[in-house]
Amino acid sequence: MVSLVVALAALTTGGALARGLVPCELLQSQPACYVAMRPGPAEDVLRLLEVSGARSYPSTGELLLTTVAVDEDLGLAEWLRSRASGVVETVPRDQVFPPGSDRDEVAEYNAALMADSQLTATLAALDELGFEVVGEGALVTAVVEDAVTDELEVGDVIVAVDGHAVTDNRGVVTAVQARAPGDRLALEVRRGDASRDVEVVLGAASDDALRPYVGVLLSTELDLPVEVVIDAGVIGGPSAGLMFALSIVEALGPEDLTDGTVVAGTGTLSRDGEVGAIGGIQQKVLGATARADGGHGADVFLVPRGNLDQAVDTPVTSDVLLVPVGTLDEALAALDALARDEVPADAVALPGANDEAGAASRDTAAAR
Repeated sequence: MVSLVVALAALTTGGALARGLVPCELLQSQPACYVAMRPGPAEDVLRLLEVSGARSYPSTGELLLTTVAVDEDLGLAEWLRSRASGVVETVPRDQVFPPGSDRDEVAEYNAALMADSQLTATLAALDELGFEVVGEGALVTAVVEDAVTDELEVGDVIVAVDGHAVTDNRGVVTAVQARAPGDRLALEVRRGDASRDVEVVLGAASDDALRPYVGVLLSTELDLPVEVVIDAGVIGGPSAGLMFALSIVEALGPEDLTDGTVVAGTGTLSRDGEVGAIGGIQQKVLGATARADGGHGADVFLVPRGNLDQAVDTPVTSDVLLVPVGTLDEALAALDALARDEVPADAVALPGANDEAGAASRDTAAAR
């Protein structure tokens, strides 16, 4: 059985899982169509983070990114144990590994998502801190197998679309979204020290024939006033964006956001600070409250608002305060309030196992 550690983005639940059907492949010699998601490691981003080019400040607490470990190639016995465990979720394999993809392709794609997540979080954090950030174009970070052109490579920087200069990935995305499948786009591309023109004919997305598709993953080529390096190791995926941004603000800002507490969380993050829902929320809460490294469990868990109803049903073994957030500003405001011993009004105290108040707290949250 092979495991992949990923900061998982949102998943869509397939009909078979919703109906509780048995695995589609029952023989050990055949590939299983389900994977198991279990609690993964929780890592203190402040220990993974290095900043230079500006004054940095120490923290008295921890800011934990949370992950899900994905076990694939499940046999029938493993599938049954996973379904009965209460802490492991089984989902259709193609929700994590797209049909036709192999482990290396998925790992490469998740690594690209992680890199983009780190950059986006850096931009959002520097914006929050008042630094000036200058974009120099849209950086190609991955080219998928069914891309509409073979003239773009990883490392290319798109600096203009149809003669209009673009300074970031949003400029290219906006231009593509304004077109239709079959339309042509003229791109000016910088590769190393050379510039070249590339014409692409937009394809159609596999899930929406009306949505234009190129097949590249874009980040932003930037001239940053501060160098930020986050060593996430083998962890992939986009959902640690919120915790990356908070850690950068913690390191570069004079205020101690944690106030000595262990704060965990999850959520994708956009450049403008919007926090997005993710997959595997219960496994992430469990991984943060019962840490595999033996560290102190999370006192606070920042939850994307779209995941709160799932999070309140997590069978935690130690108390944790769930704080729903929809933006980076909301997360910062919540941590500021907690540092002043004020509990955010929409927070949910999730008691550990065998605490009768736990059921009442979860029922209250679910009724909202």
